[in-house]
Amino acid sequence: MERSIRVAFVFILSCFVLSCGSEDDENPQPGNNNPPNLKTITIDPAVTFQEMVGFGGALTWYSDRLISSANKSKIAQLLFEDLGTDIVRFQSFYYPDNYPDYKGTANMSYDNSAMLFTRTGEIYNLMNGYDPDIKVLLSSWGPPASLKSNDNPREGTLKKDADGFMYDEFAQYWEDILDNMPFNPEYISIQNEPGYTNAGWTTCNWSGTETATLPGYAAAFDKVHEKIKDRTNPPVMIGPESPNTTSFSSFAEPLKDKAHLGMFAYHPYDFNSSVSPGLMNQQLKIIKGYNTKPNLMTEFSDNLSWINTATFVNRTLTEANSSGYIYWKMIWSTPTSGPDVAMVSINSGGNYVVTPYYYLFKHFAKDVDSGYKRIEAISQVTDLSISGFISPAADRITLVIINTGEQTKVGLELKNKDIKDIEVKRSTESSLYKVIDGVNPGDEITFPAQSITTIVLNI
Repeated sequence: MERSIRVAFVFILSCFVLSCGSEDDENPQPGNNNPPNLKTITIDPAVTFQEMVGFGGALTWYSDRLISSANKSKIAQLLFEDLGTDIVRFQSFYYPDNYPDYKGTANMSYDNSAMLFTRTGEIYNLMNGYDPDIKVLLSSWGPPASLKSNDNPREGTLKKDADGFMYDEFAQYWEDILDNMPFNPEYISIQNEPGYTNAGWTTCNWSGTETATLPGYAAAFDKVHEKIKDRTNPPVMIGPESPNTTSFSSFAEPLKDKAHLGMFAYHPYDFNSSVSPGLMNQQLKIIKGYNTKPNLMTEFSDNLSWINTATFVNRTLTEANSSGYIYWKMIWSTPTSGPDVAMVSINSGGNYVVTPYYYLFKHFAKDVDSGYKRIEAISQVTDLSISGFISPAADRITLVIINTGEQTKVGLELKNKDIKDIEVKRSTESSLYKVIDGVNPGDEITFPAQSITTIVLNI
Protein backbone atom coordinates (compact mmCIF):
# COMPACT_ATOMS: atom_id res chain seq x y z
CA MET A 1 0.00 0.00 0.00
CA GLU A 2 1.45 3.33 -1.02
CA ARG A 3 2.08 5.63 1.87
CA SER A 4 3.20 9.20 1.87
CA ILE A 5 4.60 11.50 4.47
CA ARG A 6 3.61 15.13 4.54
CA VAL A 7 6.41 17.31 5.75
CA ALA A 8 6.21 21.05 6.06
CA PHE A 9 8.72 23.67 7.02
CA VAL A 10 8.49 27.32 8.02
CA PHE A 11 11.10 29.85 7.02
CA ILE A 12 10.51 33.21 8.75
CA LEU A 13 12.45 36.12 7.35
CA SER A 14 12.58 38.52 10.30
CA CYS A 15 12.81 41.64 8.15
CA PHE A 16 9.38 40.94 6.66
CA VAL A 17 7.30 39.66 9.53
CA LEU A 18 4.94 42.01 11.38
CA SER A 19 7.11 42.11 14.49
CA CYS A 20 10.86 41.53 14.51
CA GLY A 21 12.27 39.59 17.43
CA SER A 22 15.62 38.02 18.16
CA GLU A 23 17.81 36.25 15.59
CA ASP A 24 16.30 32.97 16.73
CA ASP A 25 12.92 34.13 15.41
CA GLU A 26 14.20 33.57 11.86
CA ASN A 27 14.29 29.83 12.43
CA PRO A 28 11.23 27.68 11.76
CA GLN A 29 9.57 26.22 14.84
CA PRO A 30 8.31 22.64 14.94
CA GLY A 31 4.64 22.18 14.23
CA ASN A 32 2.83 19.16 12.84
CA ASN A 33 -0.69 20.60 12.80
CA ASN A 34 -0.75 21.66 9.16
CA PRO A 35 -3.87 23.41 7.86
CA PRO A 36 -5.96 20.97 5.86
CA ASN A 37 -5.94 23.30 2.83
CA LEU A 38 -2.15 23.77 2.79
CA LYS A 39 -0.86 23.46 -0.79
CA THR A 40 1.87 20.93 -1.42
CA ILE A 41 4.97 20.03 -3.39
CA THR A 42 4.77 16.34 -4.26
CA ILE A 43 8.05 14.47 -4.78
CA ASP A 44 8.23 11.01 -6.33
CA PRO A 45 11.81 9.66 -6.31
CA ALA A 46 10.68 6.63 -8.32
CA VAL A 47 10.10 8.88 -11.37
CA THR A 48 13.53 9.77 -12.74
CA PHE A 49 14.75 11.82 -15.68
CA GLN A 50 18.28 12.80 -16.80
CA GLU A 51 21.48 11.88 -15.01
CA MET A 52 23.50 14.93 -14.05
CA VAL A 53 26.99 15.87 -15.23
CA GLY A 54 26.77 18.77 -12.82
CA PHE A 55 27.21 22.51 -12.49
CA GLY A 56 30.15 24.81 -13.07
CA GLY A 57 31.48 27.82 -14.92
CA ALA A 58 33.83 29.09 -17.61
CA LEU A 59 37.30 30.45 -16.86
CA THR A 60 38.51 32.29 -19.96
CA TRP A 61 39.21 36.02 -20.27
CA TYR A 62 40.03 37.87 -17.04
CA SER A 63 40.49 34.58 -15.20
CA ASP A 64 44.25 35.18 -15.37
CA ARG A 65 43.59 37.75 -12.64
CA LEU A 66 42.94 34.83 -10.29
CA ILE A 67 46.56 33.71 -10.54
CA SER A 68 48.04 37.18 -10.10
CA SER A 69 45.73 38.19 -7.25
CA ALA A 70 47.00 38.34 -3.68
CA ASN A 71 43.61 36.84 -2.83
CA LYS A 72 44.20 33.79 -5.04
CA SER A 73 43.70 31.20 -2.29
CA LYS A 74 40.49 32.79 -1.02
CA ILE A 75 38.98 33.02 -4.51
CA ALA A 76 40.06 29.49 -5.42
CA GLN A 77 38.53 28.12 -2.23
CA LEU A 78 35.24 29.83 -3.08
CA LEU A 79 35.13 28.51 -6.65
CA PHE A 80 36.66 25.05 -6.36
CA GLU A 81 35.64 23.96 -2.86
CA ASP A 82 32.80 26.00 -1.41
CA LEU A 83 30.68 26.37 -4.56
CA GLY A 84 30.40 22.66 -5.31
CA THR A 85 31.80 22.94 -8.86
CA ASP A 86 31.57 19.77 -10.97
CA ILE A 87 32.82 21.02 -14.35
CA VAL A 88 34.88 23.96 -15.66
CA ARG A 89 35.04 25.16 -19.25
CA PHE A 90 38.39 26.40 -20.57
CA GLN A 91 39.34 27.93 -23.90
CA SER A 92 42.33 26.26 -25.56
CA PHE A 93 44.25 29.49 -26.50
CA TYR A 94 46.54 27.30 -28.65
CA TYR A 95 47.72 29.62 -31.46
CA PRO A 96 51.42 29.03 -32.20
CA ASP A 97 53.10 31.57 -34.45
CA ASN A 98 53.70 30.10 -37.95
CA TYR A 99 51.56 27.05 -37.25
CA PRO A 100 51.81 24.27 -38.52
CA ASP A 101 55.54 24.72 -39.19
CA TYR A 102 55.92 25.53 -35.50
CA LYS A 103 53.75 23.69 -32.97
CA GLY A 104 55.26 24.71 -29.65
CA THR A 105 53.67 27.10 -27.16
CA ALA A 106 56.59 29.40 -26.36
CA ASN A 107 55.87 31.74 -29.30
CA MET A 108 52.18 32.61 -29.44
CA SER A 109 51.61 36.29 -30.11
CA TYR A 110 47.98 36.27 -31.27
CA ASP A 111 45.53 37.95 -28.89
CA ASN A 112 47.69 37.47 -25.77
CA SER A 113 47.36 33.72 -26.22
CA ALA A 114 50.76 32.79 -24.72
CA MET A 115 49.92 34.32 -21.35
CA LEU A 116 46.34 32.99 -21.36
CA PHE A 117 47.50 29.49 -22.34
CA THR A 118 50.01 29.46 -19.47
CA ARG A 119 47.48 30.84 -16.99
CA THR A 120 44.95 28.17 -18.00
CA GLY A 121 47.42 25.48 -17.01
CA GLU A 122 48.11 27.24 -13.71
CA ILE A 123 44.40 27.57 -12.97
CA TYR A 124 43.93 23.87 -13.73
CA ASN A 125 46.69 22.94 -11.26
CA LEU A 126 45.19 25.22 -8.63
CA MET A 127 41.72 23.77 -9.19
CA ASN A 128 43.02 20.21 -9.16
CA GLY A 129 44.63 20.84 -5.79
CA TYR A 130 41.26 21.73 -4.29
CA ASP A 131 39.19 19.06 -6.04
CA PRO A 132 40.72 16.57 -8.51
CA ASP A 133 37.24 15.33 -9.41
CA ILE A 134 36.28 18.56 -11.20
CA LYS A 135 35.93 17.76 -14.91
CA VAL A 136 37.20 19.98 -17.74
CA LEU A 137 35.52 20.93 -21.00
CA LEU A 138 38.06 22.37 -23.46
CA SER A 139 36.51 24.45 -26.24
CA SER A 140 38.12 26.07 -29.29
CA TRP A 141 36.94 29.43 -30.58
CA GLY A 142 38.36 28.57 -34.02
CA PRO A 143 41.42 27.31 -35.90
CA PRO A 144 44.60 29.37 -36.46
CA ALA A 145 45.18 31.77 -39.36
CA SER A 146 46.87 29.13 -41.52
CA LEU A 147 43.65 27.09 -41.58
CA LYS A 148 41.31 30.02 -42.20
CA SER A 149 39.90 31.16 -45.54
CA ASN A 150 40.87 34.76 -44.78
CA ASP A 151 44.25 33.95 -43.13
CA ASN A 152 42.93 35.43 -39.89
CA PRO A 153 41.60 33.76 -36.71
CA ARG A 154 38.78 36.33 -36.77
CA GLU A 155 35.77 35.79 -39.06
CA GLY A 156 36.21 33.65 -42.18
CA THR A 157 35.79 29.90 -42.35
CA LEU A 158 37.88 26.75 -42.78
CA LYS A 159 40.35 27.04 -45.66
CA LYS A 160 40.10 25.01 -48.85
CA ASP A 161 42.92 23.43 -50.84
CA ALA A 162 42.85 21.47 -54.10
CA ASP A 163 41.04 18.60 -52.34
CA GLY A 164 38.38 20.77 -50.72
CA PHE A 165 37.94 21.95 -47.15
CA MET A 166 40.94 21.11 -44.99
CA TYR A 167 39.25 18.71 -42.58
CA ASP A 168 42.35 16.53 -42.14
CA GLU A 169 44.48 19.52 -41.22
CA PHE A 170 41.80 20.70 -38.81
CA ALA A 171 41.81 17.27 -37.15
CA GLN A 172 45.61 17.43 -36.89
CA TYR A 173 45.25 20.84 -35.22
CA TRP A 174 43.11 19.21 -32.55
CA GLU A 175 45.66 16.46 -32.07
CA ASP A 176 48.28 19.18 -31.61
CA ILE A 177 46.08 21.00 -29.09
CA LEU A 178 45.81 17.86 -26.97
CA ASP A 179 49.52 17.08 -27.34
CA ASN A 180 50.44 20.52 -26.01
CA MET A 181 47.85 21.08 -23.29
CA PRO A 182 49.31 20.69 -19.78
CA PHE A 183 46.32 18.53 -18.78
CA ASN A 184 44.00 16.00 -20.39
CA PRO A 185 40.43 17.35 -20.64
CA GLU A 186 37.50 15.03 -20.04
CA TYR A 187 35.45 16.75 -22.77
CA ILE A 188 36.23 18.74 -25.91
CA SER A 189 34.19 20.96 -28.22
CA ILE A 190 35.81 21.46 -31.64
CA GLN A 191 34.18 24.85 -32.32
CA ASN A 192 32.54 27.38 -30.07
CA GLU A 193 29.33 28.68 -31.67
CA PRO A 194 29.65 27.45 -35.27
CA GLY A 195 27.62 29.62 -37.59
CA TYR A 196 28.52 32.81 -35.69
CA THR A 197 31.23 35.27 -36.74
CA ASN A 198 32.42 38.55 -35.30
CA ALA A 199 35.07 40.90 -36.69
CA GLY A 200 36.48 41.60 -33.24
CA TRP A 201 36.59 38.04 -31.87
CA THR A 202 38.12 34.69 -32.73
CA THR A 203 35.35 32.95 -34.67
CA CYS A 204 34.86 30.52 -37.57
CA ASN A 205 31.79 30.06 -39.75
CA TRP A 206 30.43 26.54 -40.33
CA SER A 207 27.32 24.86 -41.69
CA GLY A 208 25.81 21.74 -40.16
CA THR A 209 26.65 19.87 -43.36
CA GLU A 210 28.99 20.99 -46.11
CA THR A 211 27.85 23.54 -48.69
CA ALA A 212 29.66 25.12 -51.64
CA THR A 213 30.87 27.96 -49.42
CA LEU A 214 30.95 26.53 -45.88
CA PRO A 215 32.57 23.45 -44.34
CA GLY A 216 30.40 20.84 -42.62
CA TYR A 217 30.63 20.79 -38.85
CA ALA A 218 29.59 17.12 -38.84
CA ALA A 219 32.38 16.19 -41.29
CA ALA A 220 34.97 17.94 -39.14
CA PHE A 221 33.54 16.26 -36.04
CA ASP A 222 34.09 12.84 -37.64
CA LYS A 223 37.62 13.68 -38.74
CA VAL A 224 38.64 14.85 -35.27
CA HIS A 225 37.20 11.70 -33.74
CA GLU A 226 39.17 9.49 -36.13
CA LYS A 227 42.34 11.40 -35.32
CA ILE A 228 42.13 11.29 -31.52
CA LYS A 229 40.19 8.08 -30.79
CA ASP A 230 43.30 5.97 -30.16
CA ARG A 231 44.84 8.37 -27.66
CA THR A 232 45.22 7.26 -24.06
CA ASN A 233 42.02 8.37 -22.31
CA PRO A 234 40.63 10.25 -25.32
CA PRO A 235 38.27 13.07 -24.35
CA VAL A 236 34.54 12.76 -24.89
CA MET A 237 33.43 14.88 -27.85
CA ILE A 238 30.45 17.15 -27.31
CA GLY A 239 28.76 19.63 -29.65
CA PRO A 240 27.66 21.72 -31.38
CA GLU A 241 27.71 24.56 -28.78
CA SER A 242 25.35 26.50 -31.04
CA PRO A 243 25.07 30.24 -30.28
CA ASN A 244 21.30 30.01 -29.81
CA THR A 245 18.49 27.51 -29.61
CA THR A 246 17.13 28.50 -33.04
CA SER A 247 20.27 27.29 -34.86
CA PHE A 248 20.77 24.22 -32.69
CA SER A 249 18.81 21.79 -34.87
CA SER A 250 20.73 22.55 -38.06
CA PHE A 251 23.94 21.42 -36.35
CA ALA A 252 22.48 18.73 -34.08
CA GLU A 253 20.55 16.89 -36.78
CA PRO A 254 23.61 15.45 -38.59
CA LEU A 255 25.22 14.55 -35.22
CA LYS A 256 22.33 12.80 -33.51
CA ASP A 257 23.12 9.23 -34.59
CA LYS A 258 26.89 9.37 -34.24
CA ALA A 259 28.25 6.96 -31.65
CA HIS A 260 31.19 9.27 -30.96
CA LEU A 261 28.97 12.15 -29.88
CA GLY A 262 29.06 12.10 -26.10
CA MET A 263 26.63 14.93 -25.39
CA PHE A 264 24.80 17.66 -27.22
CA ALA A 265 25.77 21.20 -26.17
CA TYR A 266 24.05 24.53 -26.69
CA HIS A 267 24.08 28.25 -25.81
CA PRO A 268 20.76 30.12 -25.44
CA TYR A 269 21.79 33.64 -26.48
CA ASP A 270 18.45 34.16 -28.20
CA PHE A 271 16.97 34.59 -24.70
CA ASN A 272 16.78 37.82 -22.73
CA SER A 273 14.38 39.58 -20.38
CA SER A 274 11.95 40.40 -23.22
CA VAL A 275 11.46 36.75 -24.27
CA SER A 276 8.32 35.19 -22.82
CA PRO A 277 8.55 32.11 -20.57
CA GLY A 278 6.35 30.26 -23.03
CA LEU A 279 8.75 30.85 -25.92
CA MET A 280 11.73 29.89 -23.76
CA ASN A 281 10.03 26.62 -22.85
CA GLN A 282 9.14 25.96 -26.48
CA GLN A 283 12.71 26.43 -27.64
CA LEU A 284 14.19 24.41 -24.78
CA LYS A 285 11.87 21.54 -25.65
CA ILE A 286 13.56 21.46 -29.08
CA ILE A 287 16.83 20.70 -27.27
CA LYS A 288 15.06 18.03 -25.21
CA GLY A 289 13.75 16.43 -28.41
CA TYR A 290 17.28 15.43 -29.41
CA ASN A 291 17.33 12.68 -26.83
CA THR A 292 19.70 10.19 -28.44
CA LYS A 293 22.35 11.65 -26.12
CA PRO A 294 22.34 13.85 -22.99
CA ASN A 295 22.62 17.61 -23.42
CA LEU A 296 24.61 20.26 -21.59
CA MET A 297 24.14 24.04 -21.42
CA THR A 298 27.75 25.18 -21.82
CA GLU A 299 27.60 29.00 -21.93
CA PHE A 300 25.15 31.61 -20.64
CA SER A 301 25.06 34.20 -17.87
CA ASP A 302 24.03 37.57 -19.25
CA ASN A 303 20.64 39.16 -19.98
CA LEU A 304 18.56 38.08 -16.96
CA SER A 305 18.07 39.39 -13.43
CA TRP A 306 19.14 37.48 -10.33
CA ILE A 307 15.83 35.73 -9.68
CA ASN A 308 15.12 35.21 -13.40
CA THR A 309 18.55 33.63 -13.86
CA ALA A 310 17.71 31.13 -11.13
CA THR A 311 14.40 30.41 -12.85
CA PHE A 312 16.19 29.99 -16.17
CA VAL A 313 18.68 27.49 -14.75
CA ASN A 314 15.67 25.55 -13.54
CA ARG A 315 14.06 25.77 -17.02
CA THR A 316 17.09 24.20 -18.66
CA LEU A 317 16.86 21.30 -16.20
CA THR A 318 13.11 20.71 -16.45
CA GLU A 319 12.24 21.85 -20.00
CA ALA A 320 15.39 20.85 -21.92
CA ASN A 321 16.34 17.97 -19.58
CA SER A 322 19.86 19.40 -19.50
CA SER A 323 22.38 17.37 -17.53
CA GLY A 324 24.28 20.42 -16.39
CA TYR A 325 24.74 24.17 -16.60
CA ILE A 326 28.02 26.04 -17.14
CA TYR A 327 27.78 29.68 -16.09
CA TRP A 328 29.73 31.81 -18.57
CA LYS A 329 31.26 34.45 -16.30
CA MET A 330 32.63 32.44 -13.41
CA ILE A 331 35.34 35.12 -13.18
CA TRP A 332 35.17 38.45 -15.04
CA SER A 333 36.01 42.07 -14.49
CA THR A 334 33.26 44.65 -14.06
CA PRO A 335 30.37 45.12 -13.49
CA THR A 336 29.75 43.76 -10.01
CA SER A 337 25.97 44.10 -10.15
CA GLY A 338 23.13 43.83 -12.64
CA PRO A 339 22.38 41.04 -15.10
CA ASP A 340 25.74 41.27 -16.92
CA VAL A 341 27.73 40.10 -13.92
CA ALA A 342 30.23 37.42 -12.96
CA MET A 343 30.05 35.07 -10.01
CA VAL A 344 33.31 36.70 -8.89
CA SER A 345 34.44 40.07 -10.26
CA ILE A 346 38.18 40.75 -10.02
CA ASN A 347 39.72 44.12 -10.83
CA SER A 348 43.18 44.65 -12.33
CA GLY A 349 44.65 45.00 -8.84
CA GLY A 350 43.39 41.57 -7.77
CA ASN A 351 40.63 42.80 -5.46
CA TYR A 352 37.44 40.80 -5.81
CA VAL A 353 33.70 40.96 -5.21
CA VAL A 354 31.52 37.87 -4.68
CA THR A 355 28.18 38.69 -6.28
CA PRO A 356 24.65 37.42 -5.62
CA TYR A 357 25.00 35.29 -8.78
CA TYR A 358 27.63 33.18 -7.01
CA TYR A 359 25.17 32.33 -4.25
CA LEU A 360 22.35 31.82 -6.74
CA PHE A 361 24.46 29.20 -8.48
CA LYS A 362 25.57 27.63 -5.21
CA HIS A 363 21.94 26.72 -4.54
CA PHE A 364 22.16 24.31 -7.49
CA ALA A 365 25.83 23.30 -7.41
CA LYS A 366 26.58 22.61 -3.77
CA ASP A 367 24.18 19.72 -3.18
CA VAL A 368 23.68 18.31 -6.68
CA ASP A 369 26.66 16.34 -7.96
CA SER A 370 27.62 14.33 -11.00
CA GLY A 371 25.66 11.07 -10.98
CA TYR A 372 22.54 12.48 -9.32
CA LYS A 373 19.31 12.01 -11.26
CA ARG A 374 16.53 14.52 -11.60
CA ILE A 375 13.26 13.28 -10.11
CA GLU A 376 9.64 14.34 -10.28
CA ALA A 377 8.74 17.32 -8.09
CA ILE A 378 5.38 19.02 -8.69
CA SER A 379 4.08 22.13 -6.94
CA GLN A 380 0.48 23.22 -6.49
CA VAL A 381 1.72 26.83 -6.25
CA THR A 382 2.26 28.37 -9.69
CA ASP A 383 4.96 30.80 -8.57
CA LEU A 384 7.23 28.04 -7.27
CA SER A 385 9.71 26.63 -9.80
CA ILE A 386 11.18 23.37 -8.56
CA SER A 387 13.81 20.86 -9.57
CA GLY A 388 14.48 17.74 -7.52
CA PHE A 389 17.42 15.32 -7.57
CA ILE A 390 18.32 12.02 -5.91
CA SER A 391 21.82 10.77 -5.12
CA PRO A 392 23.26 7.61 -6.75
CA ALA A 393 22.89 5.79 -3.43
CA ALA A 394 19.26 6.97 -3.18
CA ASP A 395 19.88 8.25 0.35
CA ARG A 396 19.68 12.03 -0.31
CA ILE A 397 17.18 14.21 -2.15
CA THR A 398 18.00 17.80 -3.07
CA LEU A 399 15.27 20.27 -3.96
CA VAL A 400 15.92 23.72 -5.42
CA ILE A 401 12.81 25.88 -5.03
CA ILE A 402 12.50 29.36 -6.54
CA ASN A 403 9.64 31.60 -5.46
CA THR A 404 9.05 34.35 -8.03
CA GLY A 405 5.81 35.49 -6.38
CA GLU A 406 4.68 36.67 -2.98
CA GLN A 407 5.37 34.93 0.30
CA THR A 408 3.60 31.59 0.40
CA LYS A 409 3.13 28.54 2.63
CA VAL A 410 3.69 25.11 1.13
CA GLY A 411 3.81 21.58 2.47
CA LEU A 412 6.04 18.80 1.18
CA GLU A 413 4.74 15.35 0.27
CA LEU A 414 7.35 12.64 -0.25
CA LYS A 415 6.24 9.31 -1.66
CA ASN A 416 7.41 5.97 -0.26
CA LYS A 417 10.38 7.27 1.72
CA ASP A 418 11.14 8.19 5.32
CA ILE A 419 13.06 11.36 6.15
CA LYS A 420 15.91 11.15 8.65
CA ASP A 421 16.78 14.83 8.75
CA ILE A 422 16.62 18.05 6.76
CA GLU A 423 19.14 20.72 5.73
CA VAL A 424 17.89 24.10 4.49
CA LYS A 425 19.68 27.01 2.79
CA ARG A 426 17.82 30.16 1.74
CA SER A 427 18.54 33.33 -0.24
CA THR A 428 16.83 36.55 -1.00
CA GLU A 429 18.88 39.05 -2.98
CA SER A 430 19.68 40.95 0.24
CA SER A 431 20.24 37.87 2.44
CA LEU A 432 22.35 35.31 0.61
CA TYR A 433 22.70 31.57 1.20
CA LYS A 434 21.73 31.56 4.84
CA VAL A 435 21.71 28.18 6.57
CA ILE A 436 18.49 27.73 8.53
CA ASP A 437 18.99 25.63 11.63
CA GLY A 438 16.41 23.76 13.65
CA VAL A 439 14.23 22.50 10.79
CA ASN A 440 12.57 19.16 11.53
CA PRO A 441 10.22 16.84 9.67
CA GLY A 442 6.70 17.98 10.42
CA ASP A 443 7.50 21.70 10.51
CA GLU A 444 5.30 24.14 8.63
CA ILE A 445 6.86 26.25 5.89
CA THR A 446 6.74 29.79 4.54
CA PHE A 447 8.75 30.72 1.43
CA PRO A 448 9.66 34.43 1.33
CA ALA A 449 8.87 36.40 -1.81
CA GLN A 450 11.54 36.41 -4.54
CA SER A 451 13.64 33.76 -2.85
CA ILE A 452 15.70 30.66 -3.63
CA THR A 453 15.74 27.74 -1.21
CA THR A 454 17.73 24.52 -1.27
CA ILE A 455 16.37 21.68 0.84
CA VAL A 456 18.37 18.50 1.34
CA LEU A 457 16.50 15.48 2.66
CA ASN A 458 18.51 12.64 4.12
CA ILE A 459 16.22 9.66 3.57
